[in-house]
Amino acid sequence: MKKGLCLMIALAMLLSMTAATAESILLTWNEVNGEAYGATVGAHAFAERMEALSGGTMQIDLYTNGALGSEQESLQGLQIGTLDFFRGNASTLPDYGADLIGATGFPFLFDSMEQFYDFATGELGKALLESVEAADCGFVALAWLVEGPRSLFITEAAYQRIGAPESVSLSDIKGLNIRVPESSVIHDTIDALGMAAIPITYSELVRSLQSGNVDGAENGVTSYISSGFCEAAPYFIEDAHIFGCGVILMSKARWDALTDAQKGWVREAAQAASDACYEYNRVQEEACFDRFDTLGVKLLPVTDIDRWQDACEPLYERQSDETQAIIDQIQSGEF
Repeated sequence: MKKGLCLMIALAMLLSMTAATAESILLTWNEVNGEAYGATVGAHAFAERMEALSGGTMQIDLYTNGALGSEQESLQGLQIGTLDFFRGNASTLPDYGADLIGATGFPFLFDSMEQFYDFATGELGKALLESVEAADCGFVALAWLVEGPRSLFITEAAYQRIGAPESVSLSDIKGLNIRVPESSVIHDTIDALGMAAIPITYSELVRSLQSGNVDGAENGVTSYISSGFCEAAPYFIEDAHIFGCGVILMSKARWDALTDAQKGWVREAAQAASDACYEYNRVQEEACFDRFDTLGVKLLPVTDIDRWQDACEPLYERQSDETQAIIDQIQSGEF
């Protein structure tokens, strides 16, 4: 009798373990940058929090350095359901149908990371995240990944060609060939500033700088250092034209397949990722500038930033009334 009872208990435990295994979900996350990047730090925080909340039934398989493809390939993967998570740029999302959130990617809207964080945690930031799902473009936007501003950096040859200045004005950069990511807003910003925007994949940027195919590029200072761009382009122009408005994106098809409880865990994990990314980037931003002398990087301040801002005004004027209203609200600081 006891032997039969033990057998029944063992069988019940086996069935329970089998059911738990069947309910387990492994989700893929692609990041185009490496481990020493704020969004990657955020992704790890997301994975840890979600696994804890779900009791181990939901786990993240994180790929870095673009192992699962470029930004464009990743966004397409989210749309067709072959990828579950990706850290996208808000400025890229209008190219995929999510127009309103792209307003955050326009040039010269934010003054600091702290201001960006206030926006991201405010009502406007939350409303713009919700607008992505409402746009029905295959994504759900879960949280902001606050990054520092994107600035220009140029090669030695380009620096000498513009006269080896101690500071930079708008007229100095006219005609430079600048690499841009797959983002129409950044492309248009570079054009508006009088430079030539050259789309090149992230993985090819160092080689393009070294070969002289481009005179420079634009990115945040943490990526500038961690990806080794500082070696190929050791002149950093601190124009802070656009803030890196990162967004945690999830495949809409995968999101719709989750239970309400699972969606709650994902949202809570996304907030943990957002907080971890902000704190990491806030510290790293300052640390990277402190390393410039050691790394042989020359910091070039901008002397006429108001002219740069004026040059980009036509970008706002071409937008819809709704998008212009969001831009006005951001510039007023009413988040």
